[in-house]
Amino acid sequence: MIYLNKEDILKSLASYAEIMKAVEDAYKAYEIGNYKMPSRLREDMGQNALLLMPCINAKGLGTKVLTVFPDNRAADKPAIDGVMILNDMATGEPIAIMDAKDLTALRTGAVGGVAVKYLANGKTNTVGIIGAGTQGFYQAVFACSARKVKALRIYDSRAEILDSFIERIRTEIPYAVDIKACGSAEELLADSETVITATNSCRPVIPDDEEMLKGKCFIGIGSFKPSMREYPESLFRICRHVYIDTYHALHESGDLITPINEGWIKKDRISHFGELINAKQGKNMDTVLFKAVGMALFDLFAAQRIFEAAKEKGIGQKIK
Repeated sequence: MIYLNKEDILKSLASYAEIMKAVEDAYKAYEIGNYKMPSRLREDMGQNALLLMPCINAKGLGTKVLTVFPDNRAADKPAIDGVMILNDMATGEPIAIMDAKDLTALRTGAVGGVAVKYLANGKTNTVGIIGAGTQGFYQAVFACSARKVKALRIYDSRAEILDSFIERIRTEIPYAVDIKACGSAEELLADSETVITATNSCRPVIPDDEEMLKGKCFIGIGSFKPSMREYPESLFRICRHVYIDTYHALHESGDLITPINEGWIKKDRISHFGELINAKQGKNMDTVLFKAVGMALFDLFAAQRIFEAAKEKGIGQKIK
């Protein structure tokens, strides 16, 4: 058995495209039902949470144990932490343990990147990121891996962190991108064709203004609880279609629960994103929303790819 920390995980990968390919393969497995994945177990204690996410398919099995402690940021510690355990299919023995916070960050970034690849208009040049946290960083990096983005616009209510956030992005993207901080969500919307939200907000982070939202591709990453919402009513009124990464999202995210319950959108306008993957083509629509909450199948496929690459390169600490 080997243990893979953050550095090991990143050294194992030749490119971010590897994780996006793993996510696409997970979507394909989901569409044909080639997996066993119970609803994730979630237990909350106040604002803190413990998540247990097991999954098995023909090629492997694994379990992610994750904690979410939002106040950790004040102590300069990760809000999300945990481990991913991979098991041998023949014997059930653990073959790898890896850092779950970094696995989660990478695979969620890849989910956003794949959405950009298939849903963003083919002429998309400018991507806006709302939320300058860990996931905002990976959403920016994977968006630029999925498309040759010319410009990034960044907004966060904590203006003091934007300069360092932008510098981190510059060092990670291997080509020149015009990156600027915005003073408001309105400013970001005015200058972005694709907008990715990665916040923990419980109320919409963009204006409830149809004219500002028309013709854009929205990718919602942050809302993973019924109490969380990033998008206003207007978006659901004008969206031709909404795509979701897993049907669990219908019961987990406030960005779907509230619009359905309030009658802003009907369920027949919501489809699983794997349909586009299997069709091998994207759809350019006037206004479109992709909503992700994540699933264990993504973790399993991404962890398997990382483990295989690490084994080939001799990376990782051996544990007896």
